[in-house]
Amino acid sequence: MIYRCNTMFTGDKKSFELLLENTPHIRKPDRRLEQYETPPVIAAHMLWQALLRGDLEGRDVADLGCGSLRLGLGAYFLGANRVLAIDIDKEQLMLNEEYLYEKKITRITQIHGDVREISLRNIDTIVMNPPFGVYPPNRGIDLFFLRKALEIAGTAVYTIHKYSPRLDALVETLASGYGFRIVWREILDFPIPALFETHRRKIYRVKTVFYILKRRTGEER
Repeated sequence: MIYRCNTMFTGDKKSFELLLENTPHIRKPDRRLEQYETPPVIAAHMLWQALLRGDLEGRDVADLGCGSLRLGLGAYFLGANRVLAIDIDKEQLMLNEEYLYEKKITRITQIHGDVREISLRNIDTIVMNPPFGVYPPNRGIDLFFLRKALEIAGTAVYTIHKYSPRLDALVETLASGYGFRIVWREILDFPIPALFETHRRKIYRVKTVFYILKRRTGEER
């Protein structure tokens, strides 16, 4: 299958995953920001779903808490009209900018700021891997991100969250309040390599939930 965009990506899901492996990495992960890169296999899976559901090609996309920009770049490779990427880590954004300049990518705009405080318009689709909220001062931050995504998105939100028994009910209630509904829910094993001094294992495998939320037909923003 062939998908049209400036980079002329051609290939299947597996080759797309390999492409994402060569995008920037987080150079200095910050424990307080819970900077865990989205593994290429998960990023490819999320974005492939968005492509097949018509939420990427020709769409205006935002990547909230973009980190190394893997999801935003993937959306661009699959034909997004433009991508806005927001993150609080200015140093990482500068590193991403070097990659964008080298690859002559002009349809991705990075914004330095706190996702919870931004205001965006004319965004069709949100793609994000928000902080999981496992660092004590960050409790509930993933739902703050989700609330902001639902405020911004015109059509769809693709997001991943650390599993908890009450998560489905919380997401469903929050989504309904903004005129969205859950159309896809999938448990994913999220591998996190040892990054910080508190980590005692080479790889932690975290149970997460991948949600696709779509605006209900006829609902106004």
